[in-house]
Amino acid sequence: MAGKKVSGPLTKNVKPGEMICVAGEKNADLFIIHSGKLLVFVTDGTKVTPLAYLKDGEYLGELSFFDKQPRSAHVICVEEATLIQIPVTEINKQFPQWLQTIAISITKKLRTSSDLIRQKGIRRQNVETIKPLSIEEQRNTYQALQNYLDANPSIKEEVGL
Repeated sequence: MAGKKVSGPLTKNVKPGEMICVAGEKNADLFIIHSGKLLVFVTDGTKVTPLAYLKDGEYLGELSFFDKQPRSAHVICVEEATLIQIPVTEINKQFPQWLQTIAISITKKLRTSSDLIRQKGIRRQNVETIKPLSIEEQRNTYQALQNYLDANPSIKEEVGL
């Protein structure tokens, strides 16, 4: 996917350290990663916990895209990236109602499972986990989040930070 350049009104070029979305934000657009690398993370105070790295061909924001609920995690660019942004308004034009109903049902189950895992934890054996961020990486990531929120007071208010 990354070999071919893309451009157009739905294309978004992002640089390392740039925030894509913030937990609690009500923006429900879907992003497809054409090239680059993103980090999905959550925070607890100033502690940054990485959840996943996303790269070429992967997507993010699918839960909010279908159920219109606030974002559940923060996403930051870690390697220069090109994203294709699909506005949530396209859902009614592109998906039949029956498919939207199924997607909303699946999304609800995923959010319920995620909440349960977040509350109770999960016991994993012989599973490779994502490497924790160094103190410096946590500091830089947290600072990028704070800078983004400071530059976007409406989002800061929206997410309650």
